[in-house]
Amino acid sequence: MKKVGFLAVAAALAGAVLLGGTLRESDVVRPGDAGRSALRGLELQQLARVTGDPALYPRAERELRRALGLDPRNVTAVRGLAALAASRHRFAESLVLAQRALRLEPASAATYGLIGDANLELGRYRRAFAAFDRMAALKPTANAYARVSYARELLGDAEGAIEAMELAVDSSIGAAEPSAWSRTLLGNLLLGARRPAEARIRYREALAFVPGYPGALGGLAKLRAAAGDLERAASLYRRAAASAPVPELAASLGDTLAALGRGREAERAWREAASLERLFAANGGRNLLETAEFDLNHDRNVRSALDRARRGRAERPSVEGDHVLAWALYKNDRCAEARAVSLRSLRLGTLDLDGLYHHSLIEACLGNAHAAAAYRRKVQRLAPRYLATAASPRRFAGAAG
Repeated sequence: MKKVGFLAVAAALAGAVLLGGTLRESDVVRPGDAGRSALRGLELQQLARVTGDPALYPRAERELRRALGLDPRNVTAVRGLAALAASRHRFAESLVLAQRALRLEPASAATYGLIGDANLELGRYRRAFAAFDRMAALKPTANAYARVSYARELLGDAEGAIEAMELAVDSSIGAAEPSAWSRTLLGNLLLGARRPAEARIRYREALAFVPGYPGALGGLAKLRAAAGDLERAASLYRRAAASAPVPELAASLGDTLAALGRGREAERAWREAASLERLFAANGGRNLLETAEFDLNHDRNVRSALDRARRGRAERPSVEGDHVLAWALYKNDRCAEARAVSLRSLRLGTLDLDGLYHHSLIEACLGNAHAAAAYRRKVQRLAPRYLATAASPRRFAGAAG
């Protein structure tokens, strides 16, 4: 339930693009039971994406594994399992499966995308970026350009990320949902670059392609919140959360309602977000980092959150894993430990507002006033209104002692 997490929402909503690529790039689905089972498995993944119901994941897995039992070389099934593992945030498993798919079909752009995604979450950035470059060289689609865009964003190249996402928009022409998806991601980048008027245009375009598109509604909500119109933001988040039951949207609705002083409604939204996270975990999903970050942002269960952050980072040793662990250490009054981990989370140059703000708090905790002020100024330059809505800086002295 990441506060920063429109990328998570966008990835959840992009399943049609991913699975469509899986189908298109495979050989014609092989006749017989194996081919039909593989196709059913992909269709169930698609349905899970559309409905937001992770209870469909086990059914999809059964079909895909049945296909492999009948035909161990069915590349559609192998790649489908890799995509399913990624959807469940099981990135080490996804990488093994994607590499197996690549051995079966060496020139598959979609498989390179899955390999890059997994390496990214495992903190292997050079390998991830190389896989994305190879994907784009093989098949320069919207999906490939979006991954290149995210790689540039991670490296702090905001303008380069926007340029790549504009190519993704151009490449999505002719298909409604990919057009809405790519425009939503571009809107998010423009909003982060303090170009709200352009971001609004892109969100509106996305809604023209797919009326009620949840990611675009969430983007408009963030725009309204940034402008101080919390009532309108709450209304937009409510619409988005109703049409896409993903934890990030429910959590954002709760945060907005809390800012409006509507505590009971906020708690209901947060309970819904927690329920969705439990459903995800019950069906094979791994969300230790997401649930830990939510609790830390809301001053809840900080000891448990530190344990989850440690285990989540071990599974996903990425800059995001480092960031959540640093935040957990800070909240548990372990600022010296937090500083080293926080610096590691910033090593790529990512302009992550939460990470920069949290590092300023860690430096202040250690008495490094000059460094704390420098990071705080950087946050203010990037997003002047951020500090007004930032998560509580409260520490819990001795909480993890």
